[in-house]
Amino acid sequence: MLFCRLETAFFHEAEGAMALPEIPNETDLRKRFQAIFNNTFQFIFLVDVEGTVLEINQAAVNFTGILSHDALGKTLWDLECWTDDAARSKLQTSMYRASGGEFMRYTGEIVNLEGTRAVIDLSIKPIFSSGGDIDFFIVEGRDITSIKRMEFERDRERQHVGALHKLNEMKNEFVSQVSHELRTPLASIIGFAQTLLRSPNLAPEKAQQFLTIILDDGRRLERLVEDLLDISRIESGKTTLITEPTDIQRLLEYAASIIATEADSKRITLQRHFAHTPTIKPSLDHDRMTQVFVNLLANAVKFTPPDGIITISTQNNAGTLCISIADTGVGIPPEDVPRLFEKFYRAKQRDESGKEIRGTGLGLAIAKQITELHGGTIHAESTLGKGSVFTVILNNTPSEE
Repeated sequence: MLFCRLETAFFHEAEGAMALPEIPNETDLRKRFQAIFNNTFQFIFLVDVEGTVLEINQAAVNFTGILSHDALGKTLWDLECWTDDAARSKLQTSMYRASGGEFMRYTGEIVNLEGTRAVIDLSIKPIFSSGGDIDFFIVEGRDITSIKRMEFERDRERQHVGALHKLNEMKNEFVSQVSHELRTPLASIIGFAQTLLRSPNLAPEKAQQFLTIILDDGRRLERLVEDLLDISRIESGKTTLITEPTDIQRLLEYAASIIATEADSKRITLQRHFAHTPTIKPSLDHDRMTQVFVNLLANAVKFTPPDGIITISTQNNAGTLCISIADTGVGIPPEDVPRLFEKFYRAKQRDESGKEIRGTGLGLAIAKQITELHGGTIHAESTLGKGSVFTVILNNTPSEE
């Protein structure tokens, strides 16, 4: 009788069903529907309101490897074809919702005959008796693994194309920025050199001024090229750290001595607040970390007005070493702070006279990369008009004398 009810439900519920000819006897109906039931490519379970499997078609047997006599009488979610408890729970929930008369459809996973996971499009449809109660459910599945794989491949291809497009944009932006950085000092060098060649009777003091500009811009080009080479070596993985136990206080004092002349020219006070602990000797590449702190201190001097204060401080907490460079400078606009360590990004900063303060936008990017090569981090905090604090956190455990 189950197949007879199913056949009647199938034909009468079909959208746009035409008037049926004279209904064959029950035996003929059963044979016809068994032929349809067992020869469809979709796998089908017929399940009662308790979730017990009443029928399983040949497609389901072929797909899952579960024989009819092993499935009949068991609850659908107890069959071994479901991948895990989460899949069983989702099936139970969907059956519960379908018991309210709702047609359910979702994508899930099932273990196929070969023991591998397959993606299926699963639908649960309640079939009602003439009295309006749910007689049974048709649980129908369709293997869409190959479709999902194709979608995944398309998505991956789109992502690949998108990544290439983004890389191309970054390359173009990089070339544009480098070209701009190179063009400005080159134009200055060429222009003043031509002026000197065309003006043999130029006053000595004027010639001296032009030669000084040429030298300064030449050095600026040299720094830019060195920074670009640094970025290239670090990002290509060709930078090898030569680490050894390093006295961090001496390293900071050495970095401070390098920028001391420039600080003195602006009457900037360099303060030290070193942690009162035994000598801290983390394993560092002395030259590379000196480069980091010279960059941070040079920036602090550049962006701090005359008579300002720069404070170098250290703090050692349970093997985590924090080194901070704080200044009383012009500060950084809040929208610029998150992007400070991006290559070629330059914050919109001006000195006390309102003149824009320029830089290559590579120093902080290099400092970040060197710090990360040491397993550390670097971050910045700033208040516009009051100053900035750059903090390097080294996570390597220090050794103590």
